[in-house]
Amino acid sequence: MPPGRRGKRGNQAPMEGSGRTIDIFPDGVLQHILGFLPARDAVRTCVLARRWCDLWMFATGLRIIGNEDDDMGELREFVDHLLLNRGTAPLKHSSSGSTVQVLRLLLTGNCDHFNLRDQHLVSRHLMKLELAGVVVTESLLDLMGCPKLEQLEIYGSDLYAKKISSESLKYLSIASCRFSHSFRTHIHAPSLVSLLLDHNRYNFPVLESIPSLVDASIRIVGNSVDTCVYCDSGDCNSCQGAIPGNCNCILLEGLSKAKHLALTAESKTSIFKRDLRRCPTFSKLKTLLLNDYLSLGLDLDAITCILKHSPVLEKLTLELFPKGSHHKMEIKGSYSPPVQTIAAISEHLKMVEVKCEVVDERVYKVLKLLCTFSIRFSFE
Repeated sequence: MPPGRRGKRGNQAPMEGSGRTIDIFPDGVLQHILGFLPARDAVRTCVLARRWCDLWMFATGLRIIGNEDDDMGELREFVDHLLLNRGTAPLKHSSSGSTVQVLRLLLTGNCDHFNLRDQHLVSRHLMKLELAGVVVTESLLDLMGCPKLEQLEIYGSDLYAKKISSESLKYLSIASCRFSHSFRTHIHAPSLVSLLLDHNRYNFPVLESIPSLVDASIRIVGNSVDTCVYCDSGDCNSCQGAIPGNCNCILLEGLSKAKHLALTAESKTSIFKRDLRRCPTFSKLKTLLLNDYLSLGLDLDAITCILKHSPVLEKLTLELFPKGSHHKMEIKGSYSPPVQTIAAISEHLKMVEVKCEVVDERVYKVLKLLCTFSIRFSFE
């Protein structure tokens, strides 16, 4: 029985004839069930009967759910009163609380983004944080005060923090978010093993060193600041988001320790072109996927550069078909090491897959390039 409860109602036998109602369960079970309800619905159960008047205070979960009809000020006031009136029972799943392990704040629908207060999040117990439909500024994403945090998922939010920091974070997913127009967010998460950056807008974040990275999937879309119609000109210093004279990598250096990497772009992007000028060594990379633009739109530079800088690569997949379509052909190849010469690429390369709609001039250019690296193909 949670602290502060009066009497022994939770241990009373159910009344005769009540065997078909939810009242047959002890308080602890009901509190667990209430934890799966939206917070407003859980609070409303207090009018059901005397026994239910304070069960919601000790629910093991706390779910704050907003929609397009909600007034953000009223929602904030409700949450404030909710937290003030909660009991002392520990939370397993919640949207707030110092002992919570999983913290979710998800605002979906057409409602305006919810502005989170610029305060540090501090919790010795928090292991997973999920945010959706919120506006996040500097302090909240400084997660050094959460030493057990391992998983961070952010979806459909505005991220105006100069840095996302966590020493303990292992899984990071940021999708359909808007970063700042005026600066690049730095991501400092040296313990990451999995990274997903997908369909985000404006200035792409700078990835700092991630020595433990295993899987990474990066997709840059057309509404990113880093897409550029002049990308073929060869001069990236004039591109929006570029710092003239700054040759530091934005993306590839932070990904250089990954074992499995997928890089895709939906249109011309200056990030990869700039980063390839200082292409790092992908010392652990075993599988690599590149899409149509990154294979062909950079004059084959991406394929050439990464192949030459991936000494243990085992599998290369090239998706050479436009967005929204599907491949009709798979061309498979394998590496045949040259005799008595130093290999230009990984001797471990066992499989090369080229997926396309048809072998046109563009695909032929890629196949011809790969053949110069002693890769031999068969058609299926």
